[in-house]
Amino acid sequence: MRAMEPVSRIMTEAVVVIEVDRPLSEALDCFSHYAIHHLPVVDQGRLAGMLSSADVMKLDFVVPKGTTDRVAYLDGHFKLAALMQAPAQSLTPTVGIGEAAERMIEDGVHAVPIVDESDHVLGIVTTSDVMRCLLHGPPRRGMIPAAKPPSKPASEEREEETHYHLKPTGEEYATALSTAEMLHVEARDLRFLGKTLLYLDQRRAYLEKVLELADRFLVAGQSEHVHALLLKAIHAAKRAEEHATGTAHVPFPLE
Repeated sequence: MRAMEPVSRIMTEAVVVIEVDRPLSEALDCFSHYAIHHLPVVDQGRLAGMLSSADVMKLDFVVPKGTTDRVAYLDGHFKLAALMQAPAQSLTPTVGIGEAAERMIEDGVHAVPIVDESDHVLGIVTTSDVMRCLLHGPPRRGMIPAAKPPSKPASEEREEETHYHLKPTGEEYATALSTAEMLHVEARDLRFLGKTLLYLDQRRAYLEKVLELADRFLVAGQSEHVHALLLKAIHAAKRAEEHATGTAHVPFPLE
């Protein structure tokens, strides 16, 4: 590892952030659904504080025993602004990796957001990133072309060729859904075609929203506002799937 190399070489750029005015349950969702331990909190897109998984784990000791709706209790009694560590320590992308490591040691933190001159979050660097860099060196981004998979015989390529089905018209789709609902409601859905179609239509609606916002996020220059909407849509899709599979932690979908 070269201590003078910029920390931008090792930072994680796809950062999950949350607005400071969002309910605590959304922060809990972030830690639950993503492999993260540190969550930058922003105020109108600018870094306002940091929340760690250790911070939210302490909440288990303050929820009264016998509380039936833990999520509602936490949302009603705690705010992100009160739980987050503020002001948050941050670095610019040009700071050296060695200096970043020293700052984390001095401040006693395991992660530091990387921000631009306007305090917008560009990435995050953790002690794991520094140790990985120490062992293997910084990633050579954009310098090593991806290896091409070995070519397959033409016969195998024909076997794996994707087949696409034509999309039904709006009228055909509406008729299919109406029939599916009728079969399901009237208990005549012996082969579960109605139930399956209704479930797939529900899943399609949530995933199309995610796709739409993901496209906007990429086209709009990765704006914080669209990022927040995209994150909310992803959470909604995951919560809907949890309820569809009976694995939800709360009795109703959170809006």
